[in-house]
Amino acid sequence: MWKYPEAHPGAFLRARFLEPLGLSASALAAGCRMPRSRVSDILAGKRGISADTALRLGAFFRTEPEQWLALQANWELSRATPDSEINPLDPPGFLLGPLGATPLPSRRPKRPTLNVPERDTTELLAAEPDPELYGPRVHEEVRYPDGTRAMVVK
Repeated sequence: MWKYPEAHPGAFLRARFLEPLGLSASALAAGCRMPRSRVSDILAGKRGISADTALRLGAFFRTEPEQWLALQANWELSRATPDSEINPLDPPGFLLGPLGATPLPSRRPKRPTLNVPERDTTELLAAEPDPELYGPRVHEEVRYPDGTRAMVVK
C-alpha cells in the first residue's frame, strides 16, 4: 500500500508500475483499452481512479481492483476537511459501528420462549385415571375462615 497520502494515485501508478516496467502512458492506455487522455489525466493528478479504471488496471497488472480504489479513497480522505458543525449521533440504547446500528442488550435478559406444539387434550381430560393405581376420587367441599370455598380431593 502506498504510504504517502499526499501523493495522487497517478503518482503511485507512475512510480510503482510505469517506470519500473518501462511503459508509456500510450502503452498503458492501449493495454487497458481506455482512452489515452484518461491515463494522462490520472498521471497528471487531474482525474481520479473510477471503478471502471480500477477494474481495467487490476486486470492489466494482475492486482486487485480494490487496491486502486483504496488508493483513490485514501487520497480523497487526506484532502478532505471535516465540518466542525456536525454533531455526532448518540442514540440511547444503540451502539454505532462499522456493522451499523446494533441494539444494546437490556439489563434483564429475555426469557426464552418455548415453542411447544399444541395438542388436543380433550381425550386426556376425559379419560378417568385407573382406580387400581390411584384409588377412587372423592371430592369434598371445604370452607376457609374468611368464607371462601374450595373443592379438594381426598
